[in-house]
Parts: sequence; structure tokens; C-alpha cells
Amino acid sequence: MYKNLVSVLVLFFAFLSCSFSSQKDLEGGVLWEISGNGLEKPSYLLGTWHGTFDILYSYVDSIPGFQKAFDVCTQYVGEAENIDNMEEFMSSFDPKLPRDTSYTNLLDEPEYSFLDSVLVSRMNVPLDKMYLKPAFLALVLRQLEEQAKLVKAGYSQGQIDSMRTQVMDVVLYTSAKDKQYNVLGLETIKEQLDMLFPEGNLKEEASQLTIAFRDQKVQTLLIDELHSAYRSQDINRIVDCEKKIRSAFQDEPLYSKEYDDFLEKMIDQRNRDWVQKLPGLIKDNPTFIAVGVRHLPGKNGVICLLREKGYRVEAFR
Repeated sequence: MYKNLVSVLVLFFAFLSCSFSSQKDLEGGVLWEISGNGLEKPSYLLGTWHGTFDILYSYVDSIPGFQKAFDVCTQYVGEAENIDNMEEFMSSFDPKLPRDTSYTNLLDEPEYSFLDSVLVSRMNVPLDKMYLKPAFLALVLRQLEEQAKLVKAGYSQGQIDSMRTQVMDVVLYTSAKDKQYNVLGLETIKEQLDMLFPEGNLKEEASQLTIAFRDQKVQTLLIDELHSAYRSQDINRIVDCEKKIRSAFQDEPLYSKEYDDFLEKMIDQRNRDWVQKLPGLIKDNPTFIAVGVRHLPGKNGVICLLREKGYRVEAFR
């Protein structure tokens, strides 16, 4: 089970990282050049897609300037370091609810009944037999949802398994290692897992899970709108998509608050942390930086924060 979830976790992590401040002040695509501020050689910033299996590593061939930028670098920086050890970290994580806790304790009757219907339809398992923590259950349900979509589209299990190995960030990481680049990460795997599976309030997590699956309007925006926006390679299309998502969240007051809190934790704060680290990483080595595309735009995005530090960050083609 853990082995199957490793690549899905890479997908799920940035799929959660789905938004940013919608400041429409950029003109460009998903690949950017970083220069100036004392740099002898430029570095490059790629906004990657790892939300679903619709866009895999082969898509980089359509990104103007990608190969040129990747080949002139000597260092690679991704969101997490040592992602090939993720399975080991996942196996050390306890996904089960505490012995004295069940979803009956975590949810009110309407929420319980709804989530029970979701599990029965998607897993053929009633909620009173489910012992996974809400965050881990969300990961499993997303995996099953993606699997069902691919099967319906006519893909065989072998083809689906192959897709799991072609997630953009995973192949970029592997390619950089093959080229003997210095390979680094902006976060440790443990830090990422702690964000995904916090030791927090299980009742809140269970409620968030129920809301997420109840609001299919938001789910459609997350999947279809963002997918289309990324393929356009227009950073402002992604900003426009964020505005639609934010509007959809406003229809659910509880979800709207959760969304704002989530943005600060999963997007804005991480961007600020990364931009504190990047100057030291790119100072002496031309570096290829790959992070989820939703981290790039906006006043709290990586592009703007690097510009505030005195770098020239310009669209690269």
C-alpha cells in the first residue's frame, strides 16, 4: 500500500497547494529566468504540474526553452530532498486512528452519513469499519478517484502503473541525478509529511474531508480549470482560475475560512521560507528550481518575493 501511495503523495501534496494571492502582474508562462543581484550565471524557475496524471513529464517538451535551461545548470532544487526515500518515511508514519477514536466521535450525524455513503460507493467499506486518519483517508480516496477516471478512459493497470513513475517532479529529480547535478530540496520529506498529516484536531480534519467531497463544484474547478490553465502556459490564466476557485469557496463560509488558513500555511509561508533559502543556493551554481506552478504568481508568490530581494525574474523562452 505504501509503495502505491508514494507517487500519489507527490501528486497530492501540490494538488492541495492549489492557490495563491490573485495579483495579476505577470506576463509569461511556466519557465522563468533568475538573474542579477550578483549572480554570475542565471538560474531557472519552473512551475510544475503534479495535480493529476493528465500532465506527465513528457509535457516539458512543449515548454519553450526547457531543455536549454535544464542543460546549462549544474544544480537542481525541488520542493523536497531525497524523494526516492519517501517510501521509507511513509512506512514509519502511523495512518491509523487512536484506539479510542472512531468517526462516530469525530462527525455529527449528517456529516457521518454523507462520508459513509462516499466510502461505500468508492471503497465498498462502511465508515464504522474505517480506521485511517482523515488526512490519510483523503489521500487514499484521491488515489481511487484518479484510478477510476483512468480506467474509465480505457487505460490498463500496467499503463496506470507506468504513469505513476512519470510524475513531472519525480522525473525531473531523477534526470538531475542522472546528470550528476547537485540535487537539493527546499524542505525535508518529514517536513512535508508533517504538513500533510499534522498531529492536530482530528474532528476538524474529518469535517474538512467531508466538506471537500461534498463540494463537487470546487473539485471540478481544481481539476478541470487548473488543468486547462496549466496547458495554456499562461501564468495569468492560472491567476484567473484562482479567482474562480476563491469565488466557489465563498459559497461555504466554513470552507472559506479553512481555505484562507490553508493558503497561509501551505502556500504563503512556504514561499517565504523558500525565498529565504534560495539566494544561498543559487549564488555560486546555476540552478534549476522546480516547484508547483501555483507557488509562482501573486504578491506572495516566489517570483514577486525574489524580485523584492533584487533579482530580475523574467519569462524564459
